[in-house]
Amino acid sequence: MRREQRSLSHARRAADFKINFQMTNAGARHACSVTIRAVSRIDADAIFRDNWFTIEKLARLNLVAEQPGEIRLEAAAET
Repeated sequence: MRREQRSLSHARRAADFKINFQMTNAGARHACSVTIRAVSRIDADAIFRDNWFTIEKLARLNLVAEQPGEIRLEAAAET
């Protein structure tokens, strides 16, 4: 019996992946997180690693300003 293959567009829908990490500021540890919108967890991890310097800079700015905020990244859509 032949089975129909599911559409790839359904599998390509992006989702939010939350990645937690810790940073130190003035000798104290702070829990941080970044939400990355990507197609898969593997893509989200790659985006996190590729953009680490930007993420770290934004997190440090938020820690200095004492304004905990959410950092969000979105992957470019693949065709």
